[in-house]
Amino acid sequence: MVIDFNSTNGPSGASRNSQTSNTAGKRDAALDTTETATTTAAKETSTERSSVSLSPQAQQFQAIEERLRDLPEVDSERVNQIKQAIADGSYQVDSTRIADKLLSLES
Repeated sequence: MVIDFNSTNGPSGASRNSQTSNTAGKRDAALDTTETATTTAAKETSTERSSVSLSPQAQQFQAIEERLRDLPEVDSERVNQIKQAIADGSYQVDSTRIADKLLSLES
C-alpha cells in the first residue's frame, strides 16, 4: 500500500492544510492566553508599591561606596614620587621587607 503524503486528502479524508491550520490556531490561542496573563500580572505588579528602608550602617556603607567611586584607581602623586626617586637614584629597595612580604604570601 502506498500513501501519498503530497495529496490534499490523507487517509482520514481531512486535508493536510486544514490540520495544519487547526494546529496553528491552537498555538495562536495559547499564545494569546499567555500574553493576556502576562499583561495582567505586569499590571498587578506595577500597581503594587514596595518600600525598602536601609539601616544606618547600610546608608553609611552606600555613602562610602559613592566617595570611593570618585577616587582615582591609581595614586598619581605617589607614582610620580617613586619615578622621581628612581630617576635621581634616591630610591632605596629594602630587600628584607620584600622577602618578608613574599614569605607571608606563601603561608
